[in-house]
Amino acid sequence: MTHRKTANTPLDVLRDRQTGTAGFRAAARRVCSGLMQELQALLRKRNVDTTRVAFVIVLRSAIALLEPALQVFPQAPVGVLGLKRDEHTLLPRSYYENLPTFDEYDAIILLDPMLATGGSTEAAIARLLLRGAAPEKLYFVGVIAAPEGLARLCAHISREHIILAAVDEKLDPKGMIVPGLGDFGDRYFGYGDAPVSFD
Repeated sequence: MTHRKTANTPLDVLRDRQTGTAGFRAAARRVCSGLMQELQALLRKRNVDTTRVAFVIVLRSAIALLEPALQVFPQAPVGVLGLKRDEHTLLPRSYYENLPTFDEYDAIILLDPMLATGGSTEAAIARLLLRGAAPEKLYFVGVIAAPEGLARLCAHISREHIILAAVDEKLDPKGMIVPGLGDFGDRYFGYGDAPVSFD
């Protein structure tokens, strides 16, 4: 008889290779809800009017953060950026954009659960700045980051404006976060309920 280690926290459940789609989604909701509570507390500490907040999600994985975000900030508009990382060059490619007018808001929060190389996030920030977002109003909320991606993000956003559940050890040669949790989007959207290979 084999004994399986019991996952203790929602983040442990996300990292567990044996977690299926339903369990992964439930754990993601719990982690993301906690992150939104942290964001709300941070904005209040900085005297930001929490009724003047806009979110920007990076498709597709950031959809997991959207429901928890709107539970805490139900009036917030949502912008959408479609960015996909080329698995060979690791460079982001833009394929969709629909953003609000940013000068109406006191905080613009970029949502993306995984911050690996930081390339897609950097590209997203560039688009927000081009559309009129002020750098001092930008915030980022994610689940897991690699140190490399976090350092790249900190070149554009104050570290105090970045909320993460965990910063992991490193990136592997393929640009994946180690130890990470596999492909967040594939696991959240149910591309197979079988145990996930992290190799």
